[in-house]
Amino acid sequence: MWIVLAAVAIAVAVAISAVRLLNYDPTPPLRPAEFYAAQERWKANSLPAYDIEVEVTGSQPAIYRVEVRDGTARAAFRNGRPLQQQRTFGTWSVPGMFSTMSRDVENVERHARGQAAANTPRLTLRAAFDPHFGYPAAYRRIEWGSDVEVAWRVVKFEPR
Repeated sequence: MWIVLAAVAIAVAVAISAVRLLNYDPTPPLRPAEFYAAQERWKANSLPAYDIEVEVTGSQPAIYRVEVRDGTARAAFRNGRPLQQQRTFGTWSVPGMFSTMSRDVENVERHARGQAAANTPRLTLRAAFDPHFGYPAAYRRIEWGSDVEVAWRVVKFEPR
């Protein structure tokens, strides 16, 4: 009997460890101060011309590629197909990614101050930034109490 209970306990421990290992996310938690520091680093080191490729996971997975020239997103592609609306070109440029993240960071700060509206989502944010340029190299947004989760990672960043 004791052997059976010990075997079950070991099996449960192994199963829990396997689930944790499979769901492990090495992306560190995002603190607002780190976000603002990375944003300032990008402003100080930003490039007027670069190509960036971003892999997005979540409800609408895709690979986006954006060509930035003279500080403006000139062309953008989703899964290799050109985006048609020029207003969407900048979404996956570095300033566009910072803009998206900024709204989420502001929501986290509102909750921390106790000033969030009832419909302001509670979020867990994780991010990693390029140490030199400061662009968001990886980002994960998890909305509490729902299955809404979006993540992206920069798979290619090429200065031009």
